[in-house]
Formats: sequence, structure tokens, C-alpha cells
Amino acid sequence: MRAIGIAKYISAACFCATVALPLPASAEVEGACSKAVGTFLTTNELDNNGRAGTSRSLLVLTNGGHALRFDSDEESAAMDTRPFGNSAGSWRCDGVDDDGTVRLTVTTLDFTYANAEGDTGQIARIDATGTYVPETETMTLNAVLAFLPLNAEAQSADALSTAPSKILITLTGKRIDLPNAP
Repeated sequence: MRAIGIAKYISAACFCATVALPLPASAEVEGACSKAVGTFLTTNELDNNGRAGTSRSLLVLTNGGHALRFDSDEESAAMDTRPFGNSAGSWRCDGVDDDGTVRLTVTTLDFTYANAEGDTGQIARIDATGTYVPETETMTLNAVLAFLPLNAEAQSADALSTAPSKILITLTGKRIDLPNAP
């Protein structure tokens, strides 16, 4: 019993120490670029070799450079026949134009699941570039989605260069507004 208490104390201390550590300066999004930090509801128009489809997503861009994506099409798979999970990855600010428009790049990864057609699990990677306009709180991203084998180096910047096929996606969205404070 005493050992469990000590283990809990050590775990809690390690967690607190980890949380207290500052992010590396290279990971922090600062200045005008930080205006793109937030959660966006997007509409995703896709072209899968002539087969068009639409889904909706929540795209979260954090101040630490993390990107999270939750898509409405995880089960029916308009983008592909395989169901898939939520996405996580990174984003960076590529600069800010004179009018305040933030240029950005977002990369996310997720996993497909085996299906009844015999498709095996794969890694799905989305590379997107585009803009966020703070004045209108609107984001527009042009993206490429590709599927890679589970043993692929999917985290590599050039991972999509080896993908056998690619699906084009245009994501457009607006920042989620909070209700007025009471």
C-alpha cells in the first residue's frame, strides 16, 4: 500500500514537472501568427479522381504548434471506402501579409481501419497550405490526402511523394464563436 502511495506521488510530481516546463521557443506561435490559434468548423470539399464529396471537420490549431482534426466522415468515408480515426499533427505560420492575413501549413496523420472489402489499415496523411484572415475569422486551406502503409515513414516531410494516389481537399471554415458573457 505504501509503495502505491509513493508511486502515485512520483507520478504526480513528474506530471507537474512536465507541465511546468516551457515549450521550446521554436514551437511557440507568437505575434500576428497567433491570431490563427483556435478552433474552426470547416466544410471539406474533396475530389477523389472525379468522385466529389463533402464532409465537415473541427480543426484545432494550438499555440504550441499542434493541429487536431475531427471529421464527420469517419464512418461513411466519402474520401475513401475505409473508416478512419481522428487526426493529430502540427502546424506552422509561414508568414503574415501586410493586410494581416496569416499564411500557414498544417499536416495531420490518422489511421484507417480494415474494412469488409479487405482493405488493411493504413496511415492517412493530409498536407494543407492556405490562409487565415483575422478580419473575417475565415480559414481556407488546399490539401492533399494520401494513404501510406503502416510501416511507412509517414511523419517525413516528403511522405506524400511515395503515395500511389492522392485526393484533393479544399477546407474552408470559420472560427467557433463563444456566446456572450453573462
